[in-house]
Amino acid sequence: MYEKNLVPGAIKCQVIESRSGQGAGVVKDVTIPTLTVYETKGSSSENTAVIVCPGGSYVTLSMEGEGAKSAEILTKENIVVFVLKYRTSNFTCNSDYKLAPLQDIQQAILRIRKEARKWKVNPNKVGAMGFSAGGHLAALASTRYNVPQVKNGTTSLRPDFSVLVYPVISFTDSLTSKLSKSRIHLLGEHFTKDEAEWFSSELHVNATTPPTYLIHAADDNIALVGQSLVYYQALHRNKVPSQIMVYQQGGHGFSVYNKPLDDFWTKGVVNWLKLNKLL
Repeated sequence: MYEKNLVPGAIKCQVIESRSGQGAGVVKDVTIPTLTVYETKGSSSENTAVIVCPGGSYVTLSMEGEGAKSAEILTKENIVVFVLKYRTSNFTCNSDYKLAPLQDIQQAILRIRKEARKWKVNPNKVGAMGFSAGGHLAALASTRYNVPQVKNGTTSLRPDFSVLVYPVISFTDSLTSKLSKSRIHLLGEHFTKDEAEWFSSELHVNATTPPTYLIHAADDNIALVGQSLVYYQALHRNKVPSQIMVYQQGGHGFSVYNKPLDDFWTKGVVNWLKLNKLL
């Protein structure tokens, strides 16, 4: 396992990252993005790779519960996992924060593809996985790859697939729970309708959107299940290979394991990746 500065020297700011007090492995005040790399023990030189974006309403990041736990399972399937510690809403260091996380995941995609041989991954099998607000970021990367926030030259910023776990997809009023703070934390208190729609990925799906697997619980009261449903419907309309798993129970933040149904959803994702020749 390695942790590497994602954009060395790019951010001129005092490092003020701290523990959030919400439990082990949860951080906040991230001002310098990093990638923590979990290598597979497999012998292949062209493994599938996935960038994991932990959740936390764009304020904290569940690096252990959602990042390391998913990496522990997926590396056993010969998937190289890159857990992205993206910048969180610290306005002292990010004067215009709303595009910073998108820049961070695009930089991660760019770096992994350029260093594919080093990490023994196939540059054409680089996916994005996100939980909650991290799911919003992974969906944003999957629909806004044609709006580069980094200098990518001829290297594509489009993920080859996405896995979205109880994601926030939309910032529209009708789909945003009163308990969800991701929209305000990313855009600030005074955002416009146009800004909310720009960051609502269900409005920007087209035929080139990456294949997607969605996981949600029907009783989620923070990221409403309608968030995943509208994204799936948009994918289906555009004939994008996709699958959705909706649990009857589970609430929000169950990570890789749904306790009420005693189910690890990761097995379904692995089978879906194989079905689509992405693993």
